[in-house]
This record gives sequence, structure tokens and C-alpha cells, in this order.
Amino acid sequence: MNKPDNFFESDNLVEQKFMSSWDSIRKFYDGSRMRGFLGEQLAELMVKLVTSMQDQGYNRCLRAGQSLHRLVLSRSREHGYLGRCHLCFTPEFDIYAINAKMKTIHGLQVTYQVDDNICEEFTESEIVLTSKIQNLLQRLSEQPIN
Repeated sequence: MNKPDNFFESDNLVEQKFMSSWDSIRKFYDGSRMRGFLGEQLAELMVKLVTSMQDQGYNRCLRAGQSLHRLVLSRSREHGYLGRCHLCFTPEFDIYAINAKMKTIHGLQVTYQVDDNICEEFTESEIVLTSKIQNLLQRLSEQPIN
């Protein structure tokens, strides 16, 4: 049986969708709503983290999304579907002072899941792209697209 030409998305189309998702997530963290929730400093750190991953080329092979204020990366073709495995980055902070305007940043919780099982979880003291995070990004990028 012959499959129609458009039965499977081309690699270029998937890559374009992945890259577009990273642009959207950078705008999400750079937007006034997230800056109001996370605070200027923490939102800026998340923008820098996203940008540093883009600069390393992960935007070409991973889909970026969010759940509340968490950054979620996967190999999913579709937005909102995490698929078999994903990597989640949760900025950790405490809120204090009047109107929750002041925040103490504690770091970044990183969770790598496969088939709903946590394979690796740790907290980085800074919100930056570390070699440990890069190793997980590489592992995720080697998973099949689903």
C-alpha cells in the first residue's frame, strides 16, 4: 500500500516547528505576565537559559513548551504532548515582602523523565546551562521523535 507524500511530516517541517516553539517560549518568559509572576531577575535568568540552549542548537531537535512557570523540553511533534520522555526545568524561589514583589532565587530543579519514571533529578544552584544539563539535553535529543 502506498502512503501519501504528506503522510509523515518532513524533517524540515518538524525542525521548523521545534524552532518556532523556542521562539514562543522565550517570548513567554520575556513577557510582562511572567516577569510579574517570577520577577524581573528570575524571568531574565530563564530567558538567558533558553537563549543559551538555542545558541547550542537544541532548538533544532527539541520542542520547548511550558507548564505553569516550568520549561519543558521534549521530542514531541505536537504541542502539549510530552511523549515518551521529557526534560523539565523548574526555577526555585521564595517570595517575601509586600505584594510578593521580592523573591529569593534558590536555583533550578531539573527532572528527566522516561515513560513517567524519573530517571534523573537534581537542583543546580544557578540558572545557567551547565555540563550536567547539557548531558541530559543530549540524551533527550537522541530519543526518537514521537
